[in-house]
Amino acid sequence: MAKAPGVCFYFGTFNPIHNGHLMVAQSALSQFGQRLGFERVVFVPAGNPPHRYQEPDLLEATLRLEMVRRATADNAAFAVSDVEIGRPGKSYTVDTLQALTQQYALPQPVPLIIGADALAQLATWRQPQRLVEMVHFLQAPRPGFDLVRQINLNGELAPLGTSPIDMPPLGISSSWIRQTLATSPTGAEGLRYYLPAPVLQFIRWNGLYT
Repeated sequence: MAKAPGVCFYFGTFNPIHNGHLMVAQSALSQFGQRLGFERVVFVPAGNPPHRYQEPDLLEATLRLEMVRRATADNAAFAVSDVEIGRPGKSYTVDTLQALTQQYALPQPVPLIIGADALAQLATWRQPQRLVEMVHFLQAPRPGFDLVRQINLNGELAPLGTSPIDMPPLGISSSWIRQTLATSPTGAEGLRYYLPAPVLQFIRWNGLYT
């Protein structure tokens, strides 16, 4: 069994990964790494996300994985897991997290980075009660969303183990980037400061999202 002291997970579709994701990950590491005992943030691109699989502009998982690898390659504190890539069926966070917890021999609760907008929808995820028990949520602020401290499970309010990441709410989103790539006359050139340079180059080379 692999041993990896100090791991925090960052699940996401990353369609595509952008500089906002990297800012959130670095802020979480700087603010909570020593306190919660992790030295590395592991990005986990979704394989077949149940909430997103019907999106017409969802890239295949191998392309999204490659962009995450390119975006994080210059930071030794960032790693990437391909555990969900190629797995048949839909990818559920609770199943993947259970497998990763065993792989890295991690005690629970496991630190996991999530946006406040996504956390507000946790009750709609697979086995939300189990996730509440397994995870300490490092919550990134999002415009228009308050800090989520509890969720409604079967008519009862369940308190969350959570800590807010201290940073400005970021309005940048992958959906806005995809829309801009598809509709803007300048295309990728207009996003040079929103996307990591290797990701921008990969999108150009492969004509993605156009």
